[in-house]
Amino acid sequence: MRRLVHRLGGRSPRERAARQARHVRAQLGVAADIAITARRRALAAERPAAEPGRAGRAARGRVTVDDVLEYARQHFGLVAVPREKAAAVLRARYELRGGRRDLDTDAYTL
Repeated sequence: MRRLVHRLGGRSPRERAARQARHVRAQLGVAADIAITARRRALAAERPAAEPGRAGRAARGRVTVDDVLEYARQHFGLVAVPREKAAAVLRARYELRGGRRDLDTDAYTL
């Protein structure tokens, strides 16, 4: 019983730090998903039914690291996230969600 209580109640500082890092990364992933979805919705709203003169080329949007940081601040209260970490998460989510199809990003320049 003592071992069970100790294990549930006490975690090493390393375990707590690792858990916190995973939690922040997951929150950044959600913020990146929100940024991508918001930009795609804005693109869909801007797109007229027929675009004369565009020869079938669809308009492209742009999702930025600043967008991710802003959504992370608004939704999760994350204010001290390094830009490099946000860029890495945005790159991963951008590739997973097929962003090259209709969006550009600045996540590869950081």
